[in-house]
Amino acid sequence: MKKIFAIVNPVSANGSTGRQWPNLEKTIKASGIDLDYVLTEYPMHAVELTRNALKGGCEIIVSVGGDGTMNEVINGFFESGRLINENAALAIFSRGTGCDAIRTIGIKNDVDSIIAVLKDMKSEAYDVGTVDFIEYGGKKSQRYFLNVSDVGIGGETTFRVNRNSKALKGFLSFMLGALTTIIVYKNKCFEISIDDMNIKEKLNSVIIANGKYFGGGMKIAPMADMTDGLFDIIILGNLNKFQLLYNFSKIYNGTHLSHPKVRYYKGKHIKVNSKHKALIEIDGEQPGIIEAEFRILPKKLKVLVGA
Repeated sequence: MKKIFAIVNPVSANGSTGRQWPNLEKTIKASGIDLDYVLTEYPMHAVELTRNALKGGCEIIVSVGGDGTMNEVINGFFESGRLINENAALAIFSRGTGCDAIRTIGIKNDVDSIIAVLKDMKSEAYDVGTVDFIEYGGKKSQRYFLNVSDVGIGGETTFRVNRNSKALKGFLSFMLGALTTIIVYKNKCFEISIDDMNIKEKLNSVIIANGKYFGGGMKIAPMADMTDGLFDIIILGNLNKFQLLYNFSKIYNGTHLSHPKVRYYKGKHIKVNSKHKALIEIDGEQPGIIEAEFRILPKKLKVLVGA
């Protein structure tokens, strides 16, 4: 039987994960699933904990927390540019503000669903993105990501949401954060390369998507496929504040791609730069700024998907 290890972020979901975990663990174990777990204690701790668990022989790592926790766990699957164990798989018990990655995968965030996922042990190999960016201290850094990364208004919205209380839950937290950001955000001149194509103009945002959803349920990349070996790139052009507010609801139902100032591409290698400071968001976290360079790793990581 495969060894299961859970990485639990107790401060996710505005602290409710930590309060509810003892009962959740009891329910999981009562179903016949044997798992060990550890609580994260500080930012990026899940990376270290995941690496240690994989090196210790664990084959299923369960991320218990938000999309940011999931991102840290995914980064823990890798060391020195390689998977620690190519046969190991990720399971996602999404407990955070956004719960965006699981929307594309098609699993739910309740305890009965994660029990079913862990019992079925059905996995699929998903594409993983890498992004090189600049941390706030000026150091160049790299992260892996499963869902979505973006530069522009999304990065600033994530910065605002993560800085404030998330007591309003995912949808309202991100919606209010986005609306507030729209009011104060200024479009920037970006330089973008998508494989062999170059773009240089004033834009609102550049979204590099592997999954369909971000921002607590916004269907930003409705045609994204986590197994096609390609990013979906959505460019929000030089939309003014009125145009953004007027079309805001279209992002939630995925009908924004028809707008004349929204462009859609597919690609494997993307570079984004600007003379202006622009914040980058990676799987719901906001770790730094651009310049940024993105690459896709086709079908790189096994993820448990349920029946």
